[in-house]
Amino acid sequence: MLEILAIIGFVKLLSRAAADRGRSRGWAALGVGFWIGGELMGATIGALLELNDLAIYGVALMVAATGVLVAYLVVKALPPLAVETTPVT
Repeated sequence: MLEILAIIGFVKLLSRAAADRGRSRGWAALGVGFWIGGELMGATIGALLELNDLAIYGVALMVAATGVLVAYLVVKALPPLAVETTPVT
């Protein structure tokens, strides 16, 4: 349950960051994809290393946190879109 709340909060953060740069709020999907993908990849790595269940979950959360950081850095690095202005005559 706490993970779901964290994902919702992170999506809102990424949406605001993308909107501040004049980009679509759809960039928030990058964060969700990296979070879920990171958790699945971390769980797979933990299982391949034959760790216990708690350690597998810990590895999954660490890889998911890395994915979240990467998604945040990508969105923050987006250049702002230039806003076209029409001259007043």
